[in-house]
Amino acid sequence: MKILTVENEVYDLDSVPDEIDDIRYCVFDASDPDYMDYYFLPLIFLESFYAPAICLTIGNYDIKMPMDWSIVITDEDMGGIELIPLASLNNRGFVAPVFNPLRNSIPVAAEIHITNIYKDVKWYFPKLKNGHVLTIPLEDGPEPKCALFVKEANKVKTIEFGDLL
Repeated sequence: MKILTVENEVYDLDSVPDEIDDIRYCVFDASDPDYMDYYFLPLIFLESFYAPAICLTIGNYDIKMPMDWSIVITDEDMGGIELIPLASLNNRGFVAPVFNPLRNSIPVAAEIHITNIYKDVKWYFPKLKNGHVLTIPLEDGPEPKCALFVKEANKVKTIEFGDLL
């Protein structure tokens, strides 16, 4: 799994050494509806677990995520934001907002397709608080395009499209 760092670069959590420097990862904090914004939290604790994986194509990008997570989706006109479990996508034409939160670019609606499912994969993720949505890079390199994922969608309040910008 990869995270977006404060340097606007990708960091691979699958190859973390025993000791690391100060690494901060990007989350969209939706815990307080009046003050939603992107924050960079220190990478202090990694959760490790086994879970089924779902492979997705989001626009031109391929990504693998735990099947029990949810993704932030929108409609073609970027009129609204919703959270939907990855297991409920079923190639029904959902689109995700794809953007880099540090570049202040306008999100692009990218269609989501399921490409494969794996039975048991080992995952490493930062520990997330209630209301935190993880910003996951979809590509390698500087200033990557990202999508937003959350482990427990029921703990995230309503997000409006304007909150993401």
